[in-house]
Amino acid sequence: MQYSFPYDSFAPIEVPDAMVDGVYELSPAANGGDDQALIRDALARPIGCRPLRELVRPGQRVAIAVDDSSRSTRTDLMLPAVLAELAAAGVADAEIAVFVALGTHRRMTEAEMAEKYTPAVVARYRIVNPDWRDAGAYRSVGKSKYGFDIRIHREIVEADFVIGVGQTVPHMIAGFGGGCKIINPGCSDGDTIGHMHWMCSRVPAGQLFAVRDNAVREVIDEAALKAGLKFIINEVPGAHGLGGVFAGDPVAAHRAACEYARESCLVKLRQRTEIVVADAYTADLDFWQALKGLNAAAGAVKPGGTVILVSPCPEGTSSQHEELTTIGYVEVETVQRLLAEGRIDEAVAANLVLGRGLLEHAHAILVTHGISREQTLAMRLEWAPTPQAALDQAIARHGPGARINILHKAAKMICSAES
Repeated sequence: MQYSFPYDSFAPIEVPDAMVDGVYELSPAANGGDDQALIRDALARPIGCRPLRELVRPGQRVAIAVDDSSRSTRTDLMLPAVLAELAAAGVADAEIAVFVALGTHRRMTEAEMAEKYTPAVVARYRIVNPDWRDAGAYRSVGKSKYGFDIRIHREIVEADFVIGVGQTVPHMIAGFGGGCKIINPGCSDGDTIGHMHWMCSRVPAGQLFAVRDNAVREVIDEAALKAGLKFIINEVPGAHGLGGVFAGDPVAAHRAACEYARESCLVKLRQRTEIVVADAYTADLDFWQALKGLNAAAGAVKPGGTVILVSPCPEGTSSQHEELTTIGYVEVETVQRLLAEGRIDEAVAANLVLGRGLLEHAHAILVTHGISREQTLAMRLEWAPTPQAALDQAIARHGPGARINILHKAAKMICSAES
């Protein structure tokens, strides 16, 4: 059979029919209907609180935290609807700031902001595009229950009312994205972000990915609520368009979104196979994001098998974290030592530890346009110039009797195999 990737820049592959166990993608049944109607209904009937227009008052300073271009969130649909609610409540444009929740990502360009938030919004409202390395821009909101200082950007802390606009999908560290994550790590300083990510080291194996309530999410929620987050609207993507939209109380609405995402993102496989072909769509800006595709594929591959990960990664490994190539996905003991010596921060340590766990589960062959062979090998992954070459390499390793699972747009999947 011939299989095509969700990228025009990669040629289709020829897969022996006898080896294909299944081709999987998110179910079209996950679609919820008309996107605009879903957003309107969610805002009209919020979960755990009154409608937004009844919560805000004229004269209040309102901060709206939004995802950046590394996320596929339909901010272009949800943000204008939120702004319309604020206008209906009498909040003046001058009292509203749209805050790009970058975390440690790079700053967005003007063109990216116009595409993500619509040209009309960018022209009409003040957009805060922060620099996460500007320590003076962050303020303490108190101590976490785990003892570390929580520092959030002052634009958020000083607002009278904070709103989060995001996306709820499975996440390898936070359990699920969305909810309070728009504030921590989205609007937090580097130390707070690192502490949150490294909380994954406190969580037993199997209790992070697609698990809403764990120590990481506890810290995420605590920080956001201390910072003043009062209302969220989150979408859960379907195979095509929005699957569901949830608005209201930051915790209650997010729990409902997670329940929906757990069902809609679940892909049931007949069995794990020796070879898995997957892509990282839409988490494919760089490898820091594309690791999510490898994480999803881990649920579809047998231990010791091979995952072929196809992702363009136009910005390389990471524009902000050179450690992916200067250190790579080394043994966990090495990561812990480097962290103790102060040579890496906790956010990087968490990425390296989780990535290392995936590589210990299965071989990984990366096919990309944005990362060189030398950089790929430095990360401790295998390299192939094309998807077909990677498949031939995997078949040579496992033999013609191996079975193959193909995951189409894998990054948002929760893979569950019967055997």
